[in-house]
Amino acid sequence: MEKRVVTRYNLQVPAHVEAFCGSGQIETYKWKTRDVSCSGAFLLTDGQSLENGTDIKVNLYLNSFSGSGSWVEMNGRVVRRESEGVGVSFDGHYQFVSNAPKFDM
Repeated sequence: MEKRVVTRYNLQVPAHVEAFCGSGQIETYKWKTRDVSCSGAFLLTDGQSLENGTDIKVNLYLNSFSGSGSWVEMNGRVVRRESEGVGVSFDGHYQFVSNAPKFDM
């Protein structure tokens, strides 16, 4: 039985992820989303993974009707691991950023 109360959208967009590891290191990843909602996303991790509880910063590239796009930045935490990726819960705050992360699309 589905427990979610928010709508998930089947949306694959580029995701630039910074993971804050326990050692104080920041690891960066270039992944894609499988689905997105206002409270979280599922990230396809290309065989890599992050531990549950890992704090992350996610930049998602959102294309616009005009053909240009914007990056939206949010903080979150890994809450679920599966073989194809990780489920992330967002903290509810986001911002559109003009200084896009370096990301080959």
